[in-house]
Amino acid sequence: MILRSVLGSALLAALLFGAGANEQAGKMKPMFQSVDPSKATLVGSGEDKEYCAVCGMNLVKFYKTNHVWNGKQVASLHCLYELTEGKIPSDAQVVDTKNLNLIDANNAFYVVGSKIGGTMTRNSKYAFSTEADAKEFQAENGGEIMSFAKAYEIAGQDFEGDNKMIKAKREGGVYAHGKEFYETNCAKTEAKNFKAISELKAHLKKTCDAKGASKAPDYDKHIQAAALYLWDAPASLGAGDQSSKSKQKMQKSERIVVPKGARCPVCGMLVGKNPNWATMIKTDKEEFYFDGVKDMMKYYFEKGGQFEQIYVSDYYKLTKIDAKSAFYVSGSNVFGPMGNELIPFASEEDAKTFARDHGGKKIVKFDEITALMLEGLM
Repeated sequence: MILRSVLGSALLAALLFGAGANEQAGKMKPMFQSVDPSKATLVGSGEDKEYCAVCGMNLVKFYKTNHVWNGKQVASLHCLYELTEGKIPSDAQVVDTKNLNLIDANNAFYVVGSKIGGTMTRNSKYAFSTEADAKEFQAENGGEIMSFAKAYEIAGQDFEGDNKMIKAKREGGVYAHGKEFYETNCAKTEAKNFKAISELKAHLKKTCDAKGASKAPDYDKHIQAAALYLWDAPASLGAGDQSSKSKQKMQKSERIVVPKGARCPVCGMLVGKNPNWATMIKTDKEEFYFDGVKDMMKYYFEKGGQFEQIYVSDYYKLTKIDAKSAFYVSGSNVFGPMGNELIPFASEEDAKTFARDHGGKKIVKFDEITALMLEGLM
């Protein structure tokens, strides 16, 4: 029996894979990380060789950020950091983003923090075999060029914050969807019988296929959600006991939904191209959308600061929060669509974590933001 209610592919991709996947899936285009299966090198030989040993994600779909160490292939530098327990390996390999070959990570040139979405992180990391290729990518997409050792160090700095983001997304709908898909389409499975989530996912693929679930759209996303639900074994799903359809509606209401064609009144950019950075000001007559806190605050000051309904997107959770109660980190090494930004959080604890991980110089509240501060973010 095929799943009766399935999350929209764009939403599920966003929940499972993060910012880059969300934007790409919303446009129904392949993600930047994805390649044709014939061009991917998979080092494993078992039934689970196409899945990350740490997070379970499809290695071909996220091939351009793949790393290999000790015979295990993982989807991202974040996953490699977890696999190696924070101890930098001397013999890791990474996929050359341009030529798609596996290369020695220690000889690679990493571009960190580009505008291209990352895998398991908001701070993307792509590797190249030559400095010239890295510079070409940097010229088009931004970011900083560095060694594997430095990129690995930054992955460590990002690790706690990225895990919070991943946890929030999984609890925000992935587990609930995985539970429904698993119970509707798959044979009973005990996660404890498998050594890695990749093995569990490969097993689920076989058992769920037997019930015809492979006919469902975006089948791999559903199997991934089911594997995460079983592997992470959330003690309490809470709102996750709702149907996926109800959960989807709740998630949409919690995020800032940018209307098609909405442009930032300050810079003129299409806000929908970077929905995770969206902010908004609402009046009795209309709504204004911006591609970051910086432009929103410029507009706020320009119009005399008389607005009451102002919202920003929490950096980790991507949820819609009251701008006047949020905490903002300035001076970090994370850039928004318009460069240096004030990074918003619902909780001071998350703001402190982010500031520590990303070199944030100051945490401020809404009333502490000034026009002079915005000038310093140019």
